[in-house]
Amino acid sequence: MKCIVYFIPVAFISCLLVGCAYTQNGSFESSFATNAPPQMNSNELAEANAKFAASMSEGARKDFEDSLHGVPPRPSQFPFPNVEGYAHHPPPAYVIFYAVDDRYPTYLQCMYDVDEKSYSQSNEPKWFKAALKQTRRFGPTKFPPIKWVAVIIYNRGDYKDENTTFEQCTKIGAIFRASDVFDSSRDLSQLIASAERDWHPFKNDPQQPTPGEQQRWMIVERHAATNDIK
Repeated sequence: MKCIVYFIPVAFISCLLVGCAYTQNGSFESSFATNAPPQMNSNELAEANAKFAASMSEGARKDFEDSLHGVPPRPSQFPFPNVEGYAHHPPPAYVIFYAVDDRYPTYLQCMYDVDEKSYSQSNEPKWFKAALKQTRRFGPTKFPPIKWVAVIIYNRGDYKDENTTFEQCTKIGAIFRASDVFDSSRDLSQLIASAERDWHPFKNDPQQPTPGEQQRWMIVERHAATNDIK
């Protein structure tokens, strides 16, 4: 897997391809159903929806069909408060990209990008604090129900050429209790000082069946295996 300068979850790409959208209350709607001609009767709309669903991938089709039956979107489809890039420009550095892996729905995955040509571990506490402050500022209502906040520091400055992997650019990670992160009375510096650091937080695993599964947050997998998250 080649190193890219920003992290985009597979679920987000799928969402763009199938034209999904979120209403103000966070419910999923297909762009076809939303923009269906008003003169369609119920039978015509049902037939059009069926054709639309048939054109999708299996996963996207299930999401679409679930939305028609009022099933809430999966955690990975939550409208996270991400700052998106635009044509030929990645999102800005020193900003988090948020995501949730549906296999670990109680973990908020926070990829904090830095851009350091001479990376120094002495700056890591400062970056963790900046990441947690950004997350605390949004508040818990901007995220699906979570128990843990996993932060990985990703250094764009480590990208040298097309042979650099995304895994090589992920420098360090740590996991925090969500209740502590969103509690303004808790000192973030103390949370960071007591957190266990992980210097191998991410792995690209081509043996896994799907691109989403290949992008493994090892820090989350290891933590979930040793913590009761029910």
